[in-house]
Amino acid sequence: MEAEVRHLTGEHMRESRPAAKGLLPLWTFLCLSAALSWTVWFWPVPKHTFVYLSWLEWRIEWQLANLKFVIGTCLPGMLALVWALIERKQQFRAMLSSLTRWRTSLRWYILAVGIPCCVFVTSLVVVLLFFPTRHTPAPASILFRGLLNLPLAPLWEEIAWRAFALRKLQSRYSPLASAQILGVYWAVWHIPLWMGTITLTGDLVPPVLLISCVNVFALSVILAFLFDRSAQSLPVVILFHTIANAVQNQVAAVVPDRYIHMIAIPAVLFVCLAIGLAEWGRWTPGLSLPEPKGQQQ
Repeated sequence: MEAEVRHLTGEHMRESRPAAKGLLPLWTFLCLSAALSWTVWFWPVPKHTFVYLSWLEWRIEWQLANLKFVIGTCLPGMLALVWALIERKQQFRAMLSSLTRWRTSLRWYILAVGIPCCVFVTSLVVVLLFFPTRHTPAPASILFRGLLNLPLAPLWEEIAWRAFALRKLQSRYSPLASAQILGVYWAVWHIPLWMGTITLTGDLVPPVLLISCVNVFALSVILAFLFDRSAQSLPVVILFHTIANAVQNQVAAVVPDRYIHMIAIPAVLFVCLAIGLAEWGRWTPGLSLPEPKGQQQ
């Protein structure tokens, strides 16, 4: 029985690791993704033009200058789908399978919601206790706007980075090393986005960018762990990404005078969690192996 399981595992890994020929296509994809996103992000647009969206009693407005950041964020995911379809239709179907893999253990959905909520609420409590400052209730529209972004940045980023890039990296490297490599790229890819969306004085820009890079690197490890252990369920990591963005914006708006603390403390907590997963979870991707004959019920 053990021999048969090992045989099935070997077959599964050979089928899921078509990148033995090399990772040059992946590096090309990553370079092209950065070029496309950065081109859109740096493209000059009128600063005082807005796009409005009304729904029931909600009225959301986006500055056109900020809308380009959303578009640039979505481009890598769109490119990944086209790239996978051109390379191998089987790879394209595997990506779509990850995207529709809702049926996984409930605990992964609980973690996807609970981890970012606990991290950012804890950060808010620490800021208010140790860094007393005036604070105002955050408008609920910030949370609504974050959730409204679910079919935008979280969806397309996770298609590009977890469903496509991470899977290819794992065909050559260990899951942890793959998450770290992707984390370095993902942080660098974000820098033009942060520079265009974060309004800070000159002295705070370098530390904020450094903290943000460390934060994204840690999140790459956490998201890779969730993706792999949930049997490569993309909805799980999309949910985590969406909740993290929404809660972070909501919490940071409560104490705008302590913005740097509100990104530094979550970064520390995410790094600690990532280190814990790295030490405990020399994990392997969750594989869906068929049951041996005679064991099926």
